[in-house]
Amino acid sequence: MATAVTPMDCIIFGGGVAGLFTLDACVRKGMRVVLLESKALGTGQTIDSQGIIHGGLKYAITGNGSRSASAIKDMPTVWRKCLAGESLPNLQHVVMRSDFCHVWRTDSIRSKLGWIAAKFALRTKPVILDPDELPHALQGTQGSVARLGEQVIEPRSLLEILSHNMTENILQTAEGGVEVSRLEDGWLIQLLNPETGEPQDIFTKKVVLTAGSGNAQLRTLFSLEAGKTQARPLHMVMARGDLPVLNGHCIDGAKTRVTITTTKDYADRSVWQIGGQLAEDGIHLVPEKLIQHAVNEIKEVLPNVDLSGAEFTTYTTTRAEQFTRGARPSDISILEENNVYTCWPTKLAFAPRLADEIIRRIGPKNDSEPVRIKEFSSWPTPVVALPPWEHDQPWTPIEVLQSQ
Repeated sequence: MATAVTPMDCIIFGGGVAGLFTLDACVRKGMRVVLLESKALGTGQTIDSQGIIHGGLKYAITGNGSRSASAIKDMPTVWRKCLAGESLPNLQHVVMRSDFCHVWRTDSIRSKLGWIAAKFALRTKPVILDPDELPHALQGTQGSVARLGEQVIEPRSLLEILSHNMTENILQTAEGGVEVSRLEDGWLIQLLNPETGEPQDIFTKKVVLTAGSGNAQLRTLFSLEAGKTQARPLHMVMARGDLPVLNGHCIDGAKTRVTITTTKDYADRSVWQIGGQLAEDGIHLVPEKLIQHAVNEIKEVLPNVDLSGAEFTTYTTTRAEQFTRGARPSDISILEENNVYTCWPTKLAFAPRLADEIIRRIGPKNDSEPVRIKEFSSWPTPVVALPPWEHDQPWTPIEVLQSQ
């Protein structure tokens, strides 16, 4: 017996922040749409991120991207409205790490901040702090410290909130369990239910790829030109223990020396995610050498922080971008070929911008009521990925590092 074909307006591949924002926008436009995910939601780039809603100041300060600063400057306002429940999608229940970030330099930043913010017309203006306003972690630093209205969110909480009301639109697929055929007027997507083994055929005219580094493999599946994705690997450091709350960037010349964000783990320990230039340089270091380098950097840029009792570990992740001959894209990227839209949001903060652009290209003109998708009631919904600090991995006490 032939398998029945289910019609859809759009199919999205990839359940990270870009895919879920796009799915939400499509659902609100009244489209028949499903999102396919072969792993846990957010696996890779989203769950590994530090959760900062960038507004462009970091790029403007370092001089490494005036176009990036201009492109991203509106994103903190867009996110702030969603996180306050004043705009859709409603993200008011997303767990916040902080309502702002700090920016500090290893030399004076005071003379540059006002000029930089004005030059790029940044929406989030820096505020220079007096010494008695500094958080404990930033006391004793050289130069001025600024507070910036860039919010910091918990990526796992974001994934949970975004996906909560769309479970019937989000399908777990088996790895390698998707086949694709090009038809004259669209695409036939053939699936196998990973729990029952039952086949499911879907016809759609539009396909959106938001799978990060998985886009390269998906483009092969859709017989699209190879070589359109570039990967930027990072080797991040994490520290846990009795650490002060800190969210921000230490800028040193033309680079972000370290970016530190703070969260809590299952045992209510403070956890620092440490990125920036340290994570880019860390690709060439084994974990032990990178951790020692991170400890040395922290002691230099945060002289008032006591690391006694802290433990350290590392994790690797990859930022997937459209191929630009190694240069960093300054904005979202979308390639449109045969009604397949390959998308790279570049940064977590760009997800709403990407979703809006996809809707502009493929969505109906008028809003309408969401359409119930009942054909997949027997399908499992993927869980949300665990953050890197909750994985089973060895942590090295600082006392061991200091004894080596």
